[in-house]
Amino acid sequence: MSVARLPLLRLTRSRPTWVAAFGLSALALGAAWVQQHVASIHGADRALDFYSALALPLVAYALVAAALGNAGLAASGRSLVRLGAPPERVALATVVVTMLTSATVSGVLGAFVAGVAHGTGDPPRTLDMLYTLAFGALAGATYAAYFLLAAALVAGFWGRALFLAIDWIVGSGVGLGAAFLPRAHLRNLLGGEPAFDFLPWESLLALATMAIVCATLAVRRAAQVRT
Repeated sequence: MSVARLPLLRLTRSRPTWVAAFGLSALALGAAWVQQHVASIHGADRALDFYSALALPLVAYALVAAALGNAGLAASGRSLVRLGAPPERVALATVVVTMLTSATVSGVLGAFVAGVAHGTGDPPRTLDMLYTLAFGALAGATYAAYFLLAAALVAGFWGRALFLAIDWIVGSGVGLGAAFLPRAHLRNLLGGEPAFDFLPWESLLALATMAIVCATLAVRRAAQVRT
């Protein structure tokens, strides 16, 4: 548990990160409130478009940056490695703490957005909130792993920024390339257009697979850099 303390402290004490997270959450909830008050039949669907396309990825991005101290994954835990902690354990602790935090924040935010924006044409409010909580949590964990892999491959800001740009540009499409990015699968799960004709359950499996693969590769790469 001691190796998990460093990323956890960074996350809890990073005021700019939480200001950004609360700001993005306020924007997402504001969009949901607008949809609800304009009597949109499918208010939740429209509000969740903003949540999935902008709020969730940027919240995950900010949380990863905070957990790493704005460094690469390898450099973020170097002080613990110098004290004798195994490199793989340090990297794994950082990845797990960050993914769990991102999953929690993303899932709760998604549930509130779905609840606030609920329209007459949407599924029952409680069921819709529960589904969005689950899908948002999975997507939050996946985005965290995705950005952590970027931080393991390229130290500093540039790796994460590049992966964010790729997700925005390529993931917004519906072709084969989008099928390898979190954005397209989250969009599919929340009622948007699927990428490469994926069914919802296939997107669910794709996100889970992506989270595991990215997390595993990130830990291995960070451990190699430290050795």
